[in-house]
Amino acid sequence: MTESTCPYCGRPGKFAFRAGDHLYEVTDYQADLYRCENCASLYQEPVPTREVIAEFYPGGYWQESSGKPSLMNRLQATYIRWMLEADLMRLVTKMGPAAGAWLDIGCSRGDWAALIRDRGWRVSGLEADPRAAAYARETHGLTVEESDGDSWNPEPETWDVISFFHLLEHLRQPKTFLVNCRKALRPGGRILLRVPNINSWQFALFGKRWKGLEMPRHITLPTPDALKAALKEAGFEINHASTWALRDGPPSIASSLLPAGEPTRQQIKRKPQPVMTLLYLAFTWTFLPLELLAALLGRGSMLTIIASTSSYSRNTGHTTQTHRGV
Repeated sequence: MTESTCPYCGRPGKFAFRAGDHLYEVTDYQADLYRCENCASLYQEPVPTREVIAEFYPGGYWQESSGKPSLMNRLQATYIRWMLEADLMRLVTKMGPAAGAWLDIGCSRGDWAALIRDRGWRVSGLEADPRAAAYARETHGLTVEESDGDSWNPEPETWDVISFFHLLEHLRQPKTFLVNCRKALRPGGRILLRVPNINSWQFALFGKRWKGLEMPRHITLPTPDALKAALKEAGFEINHASTWALRDGPPSIASSLLPAGEPTRQQIKRKPQPVMTLLYLAFTWTFLPLELLAALLGRGSMLTIIASTSSYSRNTGHTTQTHRGV
């Protein structure tokens, strides 16, 4: 088999398993996953080329449909906004009063970035996909640069907050990206991130069919300890860590059990299935208490971290805390 080196700790890994795109079924590509012998992170080897990766993101992946939306689409948009307010905007509140420049990397359609802007932050976005970037500009009036996280070369001390939700797992060089984030932050700056948690009960139960794995789009999947170590090495202090994610955790169960009900899959295949969507929502809310319990034990399906530059903690007297659960 191919020799491999873990992108998080640099140690060798062993072949773990092969997985394909069972969730969206847009490619026949089979990814080889290796598990690091030291930190237990998962990563693809070999990494597909950028040209091949582009084929994994067909039209509809960003739910960027044009034209007059259907009643179901309008209801979904309302639901998505409610989820953003209930989950992600609660995290924005943790960042304190709006004051400064915020960069959302991997901003997708810009729905969240627009809400952050409405709270008073000066928000810009970075997005690799031109379709999603165009939607963010045209629909929300956001300033969005088209670039991916691996190619990003920021100016020093430009941003007060940098967020990247479900981006790190798509990168070839996640540690270099974290160093660039530290470089781009002003003194006292903070980052806000979310990644799938491969130490979760969902991965243990669903394995290759777990939504958080999402092969072959996800290239690196760190363990919580490996990610925290990489953040500290890049110059960050962790202020908050939780495996509870209302928007992403319970829906991940539904996606793993009932892929056909997932709205993104229906957009990609251009086959609306209202009954399956309703069943998908029923699964989401039925299993929410189970995911909440898992998060309280540190085994929720997503890991959310707020971290700050060392100067932030020293200058403000902020006490760093790591929470296993919610």
